[in-house]
Amino acid sequence: MLQENKHTWRWADVRDITNIVNLAEQQFQGEIDHILTCSPHVYAYNVDRTLTEQRHRLDKEQILVNYNGEKLQAYSWIGRGTYTHYSNDEIAEGKFIHMDLTLSSRKRIELLKDTLVNWEAWARAINIPVLVSTSVRREQTAFMRIHERMGYDVRGAIAYKRIKEMKCEQ
Repeated sequence: MLQENKHTWRWADVRDITNIVNLAEQQFQGEIDHILTCSPHVYAYNVDRTLTEQRHRLDKEQILVNYNGEKLQAYSWIGRGTYTHYSNDEIAEGKFIHMDLTLSSRKRIELLKDTLVNWEAWARAINIPVLVSTSVRREQTAFMRIHERMGYDVRGAIAYKRIKEMKCEQ
């Protein structure tokens, strides 16, 4: 189990799929409903696919969950294999950090900081030099400000952080 700032995180497993999908639907679907047609079945499939991959390859994708008793407070999802068209640097991409928005601001900030620390540790452990975190939410100022305070270079709704030293490549 991963632990930081008094919160206990663990690797998600199949028992968490319904809670993950429900939290995403209840708390975040409204942010993209007018743009994309959301399908809980597609999301459940993709969470399940990632959990299967995670059981066999901890270095490909990772979904962590954080509960308070029986209630899912937050989950985070990160993956690898993203590249830009102008660099050979692999990028670890933070796919989701969803949390219960009824939690206090302080608690949500602590959970976000935990997530960023865990994502950075994961990227370091598997030698990925760059970490990127994005937001599709309309209100993202506080979210991006926390990234900035944790050493990210924020550009609009995208936050970048170099995890490993840069080497010049010819």
